[in-house]
Amino acid sequence: MKKRIVCAFIAVLMIILILPIQAFAAENIKGAYVNQNFESTIDTVLGATRYSVGGNVPAGLKVSGSWSRKNTFGDVVFKAVLSGKPTTAGTYNFSVNYLKDDGTTLVTSKNYTVVVGEKSPFDYVKSIQVDKWPNKTVYYLRDTVDLTGMKVSAVVYNYNPETDLYEPSVIDVTDLVWVEPTVFTYDEPQNVEVFLKAPADSNGNLQTFRSHFRVEFNYANPEDITRIEIYQKPSKLTYTVGESLDLTGMTLRAHKGNGTAEEITSGFTADITKLEEVGTETVTVSYTKNEQTFTATFDVTVKEAVSSQPEEEEPKEESSSSSSSEPEEEPSSSEPEVPDETSSEEEPVIEEPSSSEPEVPDETSSESEPDIIVTQPEPVENEKTGVPFWAWIIIVLLVILIAAAVALFLIGRKRISDDDYDDED
Repeated sequence: MKKRIVCAFIAVLMIILILPIQAFAAENIKGAYVNQNFESTIDTVLGATRYSVGGNVPAGLKVSGSWSRKNTFGDVVFKAVLSGKPTTAGTYNFSVNYLKDDGTTLVTSKNYTVVVGEKSPFDYVKSIQVDKWPNKTVYYLRDTVDLTGMKVSAVVYNYNPETDLYEPSVIDVTDLVWVEPTVFTYDEPQNVEVFLKAPADSNGNLQTFRSHFRVEFNYANPEDITRIEIYQKPSKLTYTVGESLDLTGMTLRAHKGNGTAEEITSGFTADITKLEEVGTETVTVSYTKNEQTFTATFDVTVKEAVSSQPEEEEPKEESSSSSSSEPEEEPSSSEPEVPDETSSEEEPVIEEPSSSEPEVPDETSSESEPDIIVTQPEPVENEKTGVPFWAWIIIVLLVILIAAAVALFLIGRKRISDDDYDDED
């Protein structure tokens, strides 16, 4: 009986040690400052009508959302907004699960990082302007807008106590704006609207400032592929120097001219076969169909190989009484070093392999708006973003409780069997 109890607790301990704590890739939200009114659209998501919020939303701010059907295909476009007046500076992490009508089916789960600054670079904004259009201005139907290369400036005013006046200046606000649409649901030339929500006067009243840039469209045959994207990354993303790239588990998504997409699990190639350099390596995946080649990229981490052979310690001029784990710097000299004659053998130095642990983000909880709010369920696991840290804690506690209950049941059963045996005697 004791063996069963010990085995149960060992199993629980192994589960706790093995459970992965996954770091998430967060989208940064900028432009929030202490005691200044703030509002920004943090995402627009196709197919969602509800949401739930988890994590640490800054005090004074809240997440709200709205949705509408915007085209003849009946696509639902959901818009999530972060707004309010933050009270404390710092970095905050939270997540939003975007859900379908039933309130449980997950469309996508995204993580956000909000940096609340102590002092805003402006007291209020007068106007904004797109100084430089994005590099990409030609798209296909259902493509997502690419803002790479765009630059947006704003005429702002700041109070000068020496003159007792608000004085104008021009600053870069590219990181503070959002655009609509983010996904093109009809393939006609159109304007992409650029928005900034900011104080418009010395009283802090918010106003939406806007500018725009224009995009064009390529027209494709309905079944022709227009682009590909990485739908699911390979199972293995961490390597040591010299290992070969493994694409097992990777899935591509090919978008067609009719706006649909299909998943591709084979027939693609990578531009890298062996990982030779330490660091982050970008892998380009190519897929060819109808004599057209399409590409997409993902990153892998390459670590230095750990040597299993000990290295001989080089002679030292000073006494080896120091216990520092850092290697001592060799003195520069043009003359060869003379080894200590009193030492007949050299002790091997065994290098400890360097270890790197994944970063673990903080995640907590917040609230959602009443008109479309669902009761906040546990954040739904998403294969791309991982399970929040606090969810693992709940899982661990449940496993421990179940194991304890099983152990108590087995102890009770054993005692009943022993009593029955004694009664028979």
